[in-house]
Amino acid sequence: MTVKKKLVALILIATLIRCISAMAVDLGNDEVYYLSYAHHLQWNYFDHPPLVALLIRLSTFNLHFTHAFFVRLGPILLAAINTLMLFNLVRKLKSEAAGFIVALLFTASAYCSVISGLFIMPDAPQICFWIIGIRLLTDIASPNISRSKLNLNLILFGIAAGLCIMSKIHGVFLWFGLLLYALTTYQKLLLNRYFYISGLLTAAIISPILIWNIHNNFITYNFHSSRVTLNHGIHLLGFARELLGGILYNSPINYLLIVIALIAISRKKLAINPQVIKVLLFTSLPLIFVLLFTSLFRDTLPHWSGPAYISLIILAACHFAPISGPATVKSNFLFKLPYVATLLLFLIVFSGVVLVNYFPGTIGKQEKETLGSGDFTLDLYGWQDLAHEFKLLRQRNISAGISNTSFIISNKWFPGAHIDNYVTQPLGLSFIAIGNLDNIHTYAWLNHYRKPLKNGDDAYFITLSNNYANPNLQYSHLFRKITKSVSIPQLRNGKPVRNMLIYLLKDYRGK
Repeated sequence: MTVKKKLVALILIATLIRCISAMAVDLGNDEVYYLSYAHHLQWNYFDHPPLVALLIRLSTFNLHFTHAFFVRLGPILLAAINTLMLFNLVRKLKSEAAGFIVALLFTASAYCSVISGLFIMPDAPQICFWIIGIRLLTDIASPNISRSKLNLNLILFGIAAGLCIMSKIHGVFLWFGLLLYALTTYQKLLLNRYFYISGLLTAAIISPILIWNIHNNFITYNFHSSRVTLNHGIHLLGFARELLGGILYNSPINYLLIVIALIAISRKKLAINPQVIKVLLFTSLPLIFVLLFTSLFRDTLPHWSGPAYISLIILAACHFAPISGPATVKSNFLFKLPYVATLLLFLIVFSGVVLVNYFPGTIGKQEKETLGSGDFTLDLYGWQDLAHEFKLLRQRNISAGISNTSFIISNKWFPGAHIDNYVTQPLGLSFIAIGNLDNIHTYAWLNHYRKPLKNGDDAYFITLSNNYANPNLQYSHLFRKITKSVSIPQLRNGKPVRNMLIYLLKDYRGK
């Protein structure tokens, strides 16, 4: 089988597995929260720039189809496109064999293939534009590039970097990489007016983020800076979590091959253009090192460094493939590792789907009051069942004349976003979040576009045993009476997995 046929087979198999997985499990906490973005498009959101919301609008055909498959369709299609783009990039840098290796390494990465290739996250559009930016930078670093092609690539890079930042703010590290390259290696770029035109294009594209934050007192940066401000002592556990998380998210096998490739680079044994090597290192190591340093003082999330590993798997693929010769991957141990890593990830994804849907009961706490607490699989399980149970309870209350309210409220974005998208909207009810900004996030803005509570209105409050919140502590000053909860058990494979507790809050008297 030729390399191109292997590539097509890899993309088709990976896409099929992603599609099946997308249909098999419900949306997770973050995913369903980003779906709430798409219900009202804005130039920026409390947590992230807007492209993830636009991607959801496109893949759901303007929210006509909001099943998890369609919500995740954008990342699934982009993952296939990204694999093909990386293959073509590395084929140009070295060989078809290297191109296929990078496609395997990309598919084997949990970050590239699942977090940004299956789940709907801001990382999905970010990775696409990041790869485009990397491709343009490697062309800019080519010694044979013409002046006109260089200028065109600079213009296109400014656009790609801007769209990358509009996906997730980490895209600024693309510009950081180009600036490092210009300052250390190719100073003539600093005399090229197209370099500055490129910067202006990026600035113009991302200007809505700035404008939105000006109108909202820079709330995005005030919030996120509070998460990473260096105001604590050395936090070795956080550093270890960031380091090990980076290894696990990008596959231990990938990480091993990357380390071997970096050692080869330090010994000048990687046979590709040294300028390209510098560009790839400048667009990877700074982001990784910044997050590792930050993790010493504040909590970080390992997937934040995910884009940086794109450049590193390119280097690894170039190291473990011949420059010329037959377009096949050599059959020694190291060349088999990318295959092993890819198959291992497919096995993990399959096992995860089975665990979420068929594990009997919960892997979390077993006590009735906290049943399911600590069970991460419940983020992806059973939300449509909860909607059905709530519908039956509400109909009974209407028939009994207890209350016919259409309002459901929540005090936090999770599980509020799940309740919003799996319960409230399918039943044609009204959802608003009432709480402080740190808890309700973008719902502080979405509330303005939704039907408001009026004095005298009733509202339901839904909470879960695995993430319990007491409405008496949250809302006793806003409602005249809060009834005793109705507890509805949820089963998985015949065993109790968690309880849904529904409160009726009577006679709203707030503002």
